[in-house]
Amino acid sequence: MTGTSNELSKTPYLLNSFKADEKKILDSTNSIKDQLKIIDEEISNIDKIIEDLKINKSLEEQGNKIKYKIETLLEEIHDSKLTSLDEDIAIIKNGITSLNIELKEKYNYETRLKEAENYINSNMAIIGNEFDFEASYKPINLKFSLESFDLYHEKPDKSPVYLRSMGSGANWLYCHLALFMSLQSYFCFLGKKCMIPPILFIDQPSQVYFPSRIDIKEEFDPKELKKFEGKENELDEDLKAVTNMYNQLIKHCQITKKETGIEPQIIITDHADNLQLEGTTKFEDIVATRRWRTRGFIQIDNLIPN
Repeated sequence: MTGTSNELSKTPYLLNSFKADEKKILDSTNSIKDQLKIIDEEISNIDKIIEDLKINKSLEEQGNKIKYKIETLLEEIHDSKLTSLDEDIAIIKNGITSLNIELKEKYNYETRLKEAENYINSNMAIIGNEFDFEASYKPINLKFSLESFDLYHEKPDKSPVYLRSMGSGANWLYCHLALFMSLQSYFCFLGKKCMIPPILFIDQPSQVYFPSRIDIKEEFDPKELKKFEGKENELDEDLKAVTNMYNQLIKHCQITKKETGIEPQIIITDHADNLQLEGTTKFEDIVATRRWRTRGFIQIDNLIPN
């Protein structure tokens, strides 16, 4: 019994000797597991790429099928020599020609269109030459086409200078004012035959000379605005041009009423103020206390019911 007990007493020591081997094996196993994990991820990525390739290949095949169908359709149309389409186009062209003939015979629209153009262009000649166009465009000779809606200055040699080529913002402003005022006169001339009311709305016409973006004070101060721009030497001429613009708008309303019996209405939102107009008209009379620098264009408290 004694010998057996001695052998058994050595067992824990033997087990301890295997612990080191067990640790090595576990470490090796964990390392292999990590490698397997990396390999599994690579396999998953490859599988995903394969699936994407299958889908893309399917889309490409669908696109090719559609392309082949279109090519087949185009070949069929080409082979048919567009006979039916040519016939349809010919029918439409003949219809347009017939309608133009009927319009000319029944309504004489070409003559009326020309009469309207002559009226508008004559008014623009009068109105335009009262505005302060650049010297190179004086005397201004504005023309407007009711067919193409082109607005241009006609030079002495009859060649046109279109609005887009007329330089400064002041020239653009005066061209538009001359045209809109002339159209307004024509609407009044037509009287009850015209379905367009003779009302003209103009927004900030003076900002060509006095930019509204720098006019943030409670009162219009042209001298301060020109000083801010570094253009003090242009103050008198610019203020004169703005004042003249308002004088011409008032004159236009008066003349139109005298000639047609209808007084047109012009509504202007502007920041120019306290201008010294010519004649008996006072700037305060046309403003009629409707200033909105400090209260806003629409007065909210007037909209709230009592």
